Amino acid sequence: MTQTIESPRGTDLLSLLSARGTDRQLAGGFGPPPAGLAADTIRLLGGVPADEALPTAELAAAFSAVLSDPATLRYSVLPGIEPLRSWIGEREGVDPDRILVTNGALHALNLIFDAVLEPGDVVAVESPTFPLALREASYYGASFLPVPTSDTGLDLDGFEEQLRGGARPKIFYVIPDFQNPTGSTLSAEARTRLVGLAEQYGFLIVSDNPYKELRFAGTAVDDFDLSSDNVLRANTFSKTLGPGLRLGWIAAPQWLIPALSRIRSTQDQHSSLVTQSAVARLLRSEGAFDRIVDGGRELYRQRSTVLVDELESALPGQLHIVRPEGGIFLWLRASDPSVDLPDVQTRARGLGVDFSLGRYFDPTGPVGYLGSARLGFSNQTVDNLVTGANRFAEAFTQAVR
Repeated sequence: MTQTIESPRGTDLLSLLSARGTDRQLAGGFGPPPAGLAADTIRLLGGVPADEALPTAELAAAFSAVLSDPATLRYSVLPGIEPLRSWIGEREGVDPDRILVTNGALHALNLIFDAVLEPGDVVAVESPTFPLALREASYYGASFLPVPTSDTGLDLDGFEEQLRGGARPKIFYVIPDFQNPTGSTLSAEARTRLVGLAEQYGFLIVSDNPYKELRFAGTAVDDFDLSSDNVLRANTFSKTLGPGLRLGWIAAPQWLIPALSRIRSTQDQHSSLVTQSAVARLLRSEGAFDRIVDGGRELYRQRSTVLVDELESALPGQLHIVRPEGGIFLWLRASDPSVDLPDVQTRARGLGVDFSLGRYFDPTGPVGYLGSARLGFSNQTVDNLVTGANRFAEAFTQAVR
């Protein structure tokens, strides 16, 4: 039987988001701590790249250089400036005419959903998945078709059975590399199969892949094939150059570019010319981007190893953790399904550490993944990760006594 989850609009949507958790939790831990939580709490909430991994000196030089020309403060062009689109197009393997520069990945998703979705359309999503993408699709009246994902991969057998049974999603939203929140990577075989299903059943694959560059172990997998008219990619510089830049892009099939452009023309017209120019200048420096990303990869490799080692040492056999091969957070599950992780979180906050409960990533609402949690390691020092892991372990031990 096909299961779709209805998404309300307007004020009802606010109720849905409230039920899933606070805006701070939905956004991955941005903003101040909640009331009653100490300001020095170690926040293992993910979503934020390490300060040390960001190219502040290179960006400062690039901004200084471009601001010496007053033309940089003029209006820009809607798709984005040619040097930036050319660099992105080369990385994506497509003509720059298929690139639309955006104000980050969420803006990219908003434009895509606005161009494609109508009230009542179905969006297939991994379960669990990134809740802010659910919020964006909900705004356009979509309902959700959850497709379970786990250590063994995305349940494409079950998804294909639903398609054969009559399910007709308009979009399949997927995070293929170091998925948020599970950290899993979709295999090359699964990507090829999903493109085949998209072409057969007439839905669009929206690949949201902000963590792809952050692989620090294992073997890289090519993103979805953009030679298919059923594939779009959304991406961002937020996890590599810094979220404060608010700079991302869409790589879309040629047939969809006019609709995306028309919608963009009714919104903000274009991304900051100053920011585009500075980033393009940095990227034109031979090897600069790869050098910057290499530094982040090594940092995240070290930090993820420390966090997993400490948790496994402090709670032997009590947690199921798959060691991350990239990205900026890990997903864990209590080995005993009766463990009350909300209680663990309450106790952990009292001890000075915070994390995200798995239920916030459930597309059906805050009812699933009650024994799971997402812990971020990217923007915490090794000392903080050791302390945070041990505080988590203490809270966990208290909760199971």
